[in-house]
Amino acid sequence: MAGVRVIVAWLLVLQQVAGRTVERQLRAQKNLELEAKPLAATLAATQYYGLVHIGTPPQEFRVIFDTGSGQLILPGAKCDDAACVSHNRISGNSTSAVQIGWADDPTKPMSGDDRDTKSLSILATDVSGEFVRDKVCVGAKAELCGVSDFVSLLEESDEPFGGLTFDGALGLAPTSADSKEFNVLQSLLAGRDAKKQSSVFAFYFAATSSAAASGELVFGGYRKERLAETLLWAPVSKADTWQIRVDDITLDGQPAHVCGKGGCQAAIDTGASTVMAPGNVLAKIMGSIDPGDDCGKKLPKLGFVINGRKMELQGEDYLEHTDDGCEFLLASAPSTGSGGPSLILGYPFLRRFYTVFDQAQSRIGFALANHAVLKDSAALPSDAASVPLVGVRP
Repeated sequence: MAGVRVIVAWLLVLQQVAGRTVERQLRAQKNLELEAKPLAATLAATQYYGLVHIGTPPQEFRVIFDTGSGQLILPGAKCDDAACVSHNRISGNSTSAVQIGWADDPTKPMSGDDRDTKSLSILATDVSGEFVRDKVCVGAKAELCGVSDFVSLLEESDEPFGGLTFDGALGLAPTSADSKEFNVLQSLLAGRDAKKQSSVFAFYFAATSSAAASGELVFGGYRKERLAETLLWAPVSKADTWQIRVDDITLDGQPAHVCGKGGCQAAIDTGASTVMAPGNVLAKIMGSIDPGDDCGKKLPKLGFVINGRKMELQGEDYLEHTDDGCEFLLASAPSTGSGGPSLILGYPFLRRFYTVFDQAQSRIGFALANHAVLKDSAALPSDAASVPLVGVRP
C-alpha cells in the first residue's frame, strides 16, 4: 500500500526490582505549553497530560495519567541532568514531605542516610529513584487530595527524557507493585461511597486536538453530558487491573472469530496511543482493510464486542491522513505473561467512547462520547475534581 504506514508507538517498560514488569505505550513529545495552538483538524493527539500538585506549598507538575501503571514517578531535586533541569523537579522544600527509606516500610521516615533506591528501565534507559511521601492534589477548581508515596528520580538521560512535554507519569492502576501507600488512586478515592458513584474516575478525549479542550479527567464522578448513550458496564476480568473480556472483534459487524470461546483479554490503557493486538490477530484485521493507494477507499467499521454490545470504531478513528499519505493507528501488541492482555485499547478507542473506571465495584463503563461543545454543562458532584487534559503530538 503506497502512502500507507502503520504507527508503532514507543513502549515504556517500568521494570521493578522484584522482577515485576508493567508495560505501557508512550510516544515522546516536543515541548508544548499548556496554552499551545491546536493541531490540524484531521490529526489526533498521541499523548495527553494534565496538572497535579505536590506538597506544601503546592508544586505543579504535568503528568500522563496512565491506567496501565500504579504509581507516581517524577524528576527529583537531586537530579541535575539536563533532562531533569528542563522539567519541573520535586523541590525538596515541601513542609509536608517525608523521606522514606524503604518500600516495605512505606510510612516510616528514613533514619540517617541509609535508604533504598528503586531501579527502573524506561524506554530502554536505566534510571533510579528514591522514595518520598507527600500530599498529592488534583483538580482545576475543586481539589481532591490524598497522601501517597512516590518515586523521585535521581537521573534522566537527554534521550528520550529531554524532549518530553510532560514531567512524569501518574499511574491509575487499582494497585501498585510496592504497597498500597504508593497507589495515588487509592489515596485520592479512599473511603468514598460507591453507591454515590464517588469512587469512580472518568476520561474524555476529544476527537481531534483541534478542540478547545483536548480532554478531561474527572475524579469522584463523571460528566453525564459527555454520554451519547447509556453506559455499558463490563466487569474487570483480572483482579487489580483495568482489564476486561472482549468476546470477539468484528469488521463491518461480522465476527472475525479471533478470540475463541474464552474471548480476548483487553487492557483499557489511557497511556496507549494506538489500538494493539497480537501479530496474528492484527494480520487478519489488516487483511480485511484496504484504504487504497490514495487512502481514499471506504474503510470497514472495526468493532469490539464487550458484554454483548458491539463498540465500533469508524475508519477515521483508526486511520488518519497526513501530508505523507495515511497512517494506521493500529500496532502489534507486546508479548505478555499468562493472564496478561492480548489486546490494548488505547486512544483510537478511548476517543470514540467515554470511559468510566469504577474502583469500588471493579468494573468499567463505556458509552459513545458526545464531542459537541458543552455550553451550559451541569455541575459535577460537589466532591468531584476535574482535570483538563492537553493533547500533544511530535
